[in-house]
Amino acid sequence: MTAFRKALSIEELSLGSPAELAVTVGNFDGVHRGHEAVLEELVRIVEMSGRRGVAVTFDPHPLCVVAPGSAPRLLAPLDERLELIAAAGVENVLVMPFTAELAGNEADTFLRSIGVGQGSHVVLGYDFHMGRDRSSGIESLGELGRLVGFDLDVVPAVLFEGEAISSSRIRAAISRGDVEEAGGMLGRPYPIRGAVVRGDGVGGTILGAPTANIETHALKLLPADGVYYVEDGASHRPGVLYIGRRPTFGSGERRVEVHLLDVEADLYGLELAVSVLRRIRGDREFADAAGLRAQISRDIAAARVLAAAA
Repeated sequence: MTAFRKALSIEELSLGSPAELAVTVGNFDGVHRGHEAVLEELVRIVEMSGRRGVAVTFDPHPLCVVAPGSAPRLLAPLDERLELIAAAGVENVLVMPFTAELAGNEADTFLRSIGVGQGSHVVLGYDFHMGRDRSSGIESLGELGRLVGFDLDVVPAVLFEGEAISSSRIRAAISRGDVEEAGGMLGRPYPIRGAVVRGDGVGGTILGAPTANIETHALKLLPADGVYYVEDGASHRPGVLYIGRRPTFGSGERRVEVHLLDVEADLYGLELAVSVLRRIRGDREFADAAGLRAQISRDIAAARVLAAAA
């Protein structure tokens, strides 16, 4: 995996003069196939021209500042996002704290602040907007480029089932539990990861299927409540993921629990990452623990069938 350097100023990246800079800007939530097309174009420009390339992203999500009530759950929290950007071949990542002051900047002020000037090369997605109230779109940025003297490379939409891929479209798919559609737009299965924490032992002692309770990032978007077929991200061991409030036991806090098939090891304290491949069923309340235990056996059998077919 390509190494990246996280920095908070253009000086820390030592990018040199504007003419030596190739840059892309975006939130890149999820780093989906559309984002990857932009990043791949940036890498192509860097390899062709010998420029220093940098992807500029923001933390927190801009809507957390400009419209907190509309801020979405994240497909990829910052650490995941940086790994995915690096995997696309980008060596330098500039993480800019998104503040009210930054939101108020005009496009030319912002671009100057990250070192863009005469001779720079800027790579953006077809629907990109920046500046105060997102006032500068691709057309006005092209005019700014002609005025300032930087080249603007616009990457067209990447389609999935006839429509442009977007982070909001992926969020909608995940929110309804359609992880297969989401994976098609991401270009990879949707990941869930976090530290394994102590649970109450109900899975192993009452239900006959010990589970690892994953503590996910607070802002991570989770699929709709239900049971999913998953694979361990490191070893591809198959498993069953449960997301929900365990209504059979009184609907407590929302949980993320994984049962890896034929794995006896205690995973407490470890970091566990799973790829969510397919929804097996929705969540439901059972009359008693015995009914739920029988359903879990059927869920595990379904996961074995899916694993055998993979």
